[in-house]
Amino acid sequence: MNQFLFSTLLFCLMAGSLLAQTSVLSTDQLIERELSTFDLPPFEWDGEPEPLRPRLGIYFNAIPADSVAKVTKKKMNDPWFVIWHVMPHWSADEAGVLIGDTITAINGRAIGDSNYYGEDFVNLVIRDMKPGESARLSIRREGKKLELPVPLLTDERVLMPFTMPERLGRIHQNSWLYQTLKENNLLDWSREIAKQMRGIADIDMSRTRFAGRPNPWRLNVVTALHHNPTRTGAYGRLIVDDLWSGVDVGTGLSGAVVAAGSHLDIPVPTKTPPQHPSTVSGLTEYLLTAGEKIRGAYRPVGSDLFRTTNELLSLLDPNENWEGELDSISDPRRRREARNAYEEKIATLFKNADHVDFEALVEGGSWIAALADTVWLKSFAKQFRPSDMVAPDEIPGVKGSVLYWWETPFGLCVIGGDGPNRYSGHFPFILDVGGDDQYDLSAISPGIFRFVADIDGNDMYISRGVSQGAGVGGVDLLVDISGDDTYRADHFAQGAGLLGVGVLADFSGDDIYASRWCSQGAAFLGVGILYDGGGNDNYSADIYSQAFGYAKGFGALIERSGNDSYRAGWKYEDSRYPNRAHIAMSQGFGFGMRPWSTGIGTDGGLGILTDKAGDDLYASDFFSQGGSYWYAFGVLHDGAGADRYTAGQYSQGSGIHLSFGALLDDAGDDMYDAYHGLEQGNAHDWSAGCLEDLSGNDSYRGSTASQGSALNVSFAWLLDWEGNDRYYVHTDTTSSLGGGNFNRPRKHGSLGMLLDFGTGDDTFTDPTVEKGKIRFRGEKGFLLDE
Repeated sequence: MNQFLFSTLLFCLMAGSLLAQTSVLSTDQLIERELSTFDLPPFEWDGEPEPLRPRLGIYFNAIPADSVAKVTKKKMNDPWFVIWHVMPHWSADEAGVLIGDTITAINGRAIGDSNYYGEDFVNLVIRDMKPGESARLSIRREGKKLELPVPLLTDERVLMPFTMPERLGRIHQNSWLYQTLKENNLLDWSREIAKQMRGIADIDMSRTRFAGRPNPWRLNVVTALHHNPTRTGAYGRLIVDDLWSGVDVGTGLSGAVVAAGSHLDIPVPTKTPPQHPSTVSGLTEYLLTAGEKIRGAYRPVGSDLFRTTNELLSLLDPNENWEGELDSISDPRRRREARNAYEEKIATLFKNADHVDFEALVEGGSWIAALADTVWLKSFAKQFRPSDMVAPDEIPGVKGSVLYWWETPFGLCVIGGDGPNRYSGHFPFILDVGGDDQYDLSAISPGIFRFVADIDGNDMYISRGVSQGAGVGGVDLLVDISGDDTYRADHFAQGAGLLGVGVLADFSGDDIYASRWCSQGAAFLGVGILYDGGGNDNYSADIYSQAFGYAKGFGALIERSGNDSYRAGWKYEDSRYPNRAHIAMSQGFGFGMRPWSTGIGTDGGLGILTDKAGDDLYASDFFSQGGSYWYAFGVLHDGAGADRYTAGQYSQGSGIHLSFGALLDDAGDDMYDAYHGLEQGNAHDWSAGCLEDLSGNDSYRGSTASQGSALNVSFAWLLDWEGNDRYYVHTDTTSSLGGGNFNRPRKHGSLGMLLDFGTGDDTFTDPTVEKGKIRFRGEKGFLLDE
């Protein structure tokens, strides 16, 4: 037996002894097993890093030869190309290249040779030049020939410090992956991938600065994973465990808010909230203290808070589509003028938002979230007797029974009775003891807080705008302890934070959550959490929901148990697959603003969906289910149950464009179904993505470039630890089932892996797979079925 097969057999025997225990392993044990499997030494330069290479910043399409002949009046063998996008403020843009220009040559050479063609050829030519040198573009514009010198610009390298969480420990120097790569002469191959990803960690892609410092919203987790990309799954488990520890150990939901803040690199408050108040006066004092912390967080923004939050909100409004409006301007000069103006507007907006004291905001938010304690709420409510009931017409905004009310400096507070009540308008504090109630509350005013709790009843929450645990420029908590409840809203609702902290906590019942966008655990510059404690629940949304994190946002959906249904997408079409595909960006998705339409960009946030138990259905479309885009991280974690996942491209553990994604399923006979490629443990463009299923008889159905497919200098893997599993890919499997590709301008490939470590009876589309033998695929990748 050769050394590789022996080490593989030994590893799998050791792993097999843990398989039966998977359901009882602690998170730390699962993390340890993960690291002993995938850890690789991080790359560091000896001395000064290599100089950064210049970038031209144009995208173009080929012009058919017959069309070229019509222009030149003769047969042409050299290809021409029309520019369809110019990256703002990069070399070509600064030199005056316009969208619609036809490029006919570069440095006097036709754009292609016997080996390379089009963008690959141009990128290789530029790659071999030095910053400051000028490339010479031969172009045609409005019927005229131009020779345009283009001084070459490059990125700016900015050292980004990071810390690796102590629970992840030191690097395992002799992991299974390290030994496997060593025995197959692939260590240098993987080291080059790590080197290029390490290099991208210290680059600020935004060409327009807004905060006086580079990468102002780059998260520690993203930098740490660019240094250690094969720790993507382990880091995802750590974040999920921190959330659950915050829910189970902290007071109310305060621990979850603090955990979210810590992963946004916001220092954890040193002082925990004091004991819960037992009297009305004590509660008033408690709320005054929390309110002062929250108001203090917004003082640096001052009177601009309302405008700032509204303009931030509009950036994600899918119905406004400001980028589409810019891209639709046909005249390239007018388009550039409009772009620069909008760029300046966004820069000013982000600069204002960056002034918020996020540490004070998270601390104030944790104080309000601490009141989401079911034991305290029930105990506090007992002091109000039905004999104290107030006439209903005495309280504006309340229809029904009221046990008590009192005035405070921040507004009217109400204790509702056990009958069916209806609440509307503004209240800083509502505690309703029972009854089938209806809530139609307005959005909170900027810079303040709200806490609403309902102890019992089948309640209806209806909002036409921002509400239902929506911290938009403030802190908003909505708590429902029991009953089969219905939540309906439009946007930034149901546990959403925008320059604020928003939490919705429903502790039991079969509930319905319906909304449109930025909801159900969504955040942008803040924290948004939806927690459901049990029941067979139904979640539906259009886009940016169900654990969505935008720039410096932590969006989480935390579901404890029940057979739940998650649906997101099917509203906003994606042009990559006309008449079928729709953008979802939901169900554990992190997203950043790529500097594409303008020169301003922001690094992305964290989207974490964790469902502990139940036979669940996850239905979505493009960009979803443990995915990310642009310096972000998305995780979908399911603890147990026979689950079904269905999605489109860029999903099910997919890191896209400098990002990281993980789908982690711990137990159950699961079905994974996706279409149009780049899914089920996939990474593209200096990224990492993984799908890890720990046990059960599972089936995987994908399309091209899926199931452990790594593209354009990335790491990706699909790992199944145990069971009788089936792997289907309905197109060419070259880049699937543990495949990769070679990026010619970057002069390197990737590392994709499909690993089935169980001893079950497995089925693969590729009939050449042999049990116990490693099979190399693509450039580079491998499949191993034990």
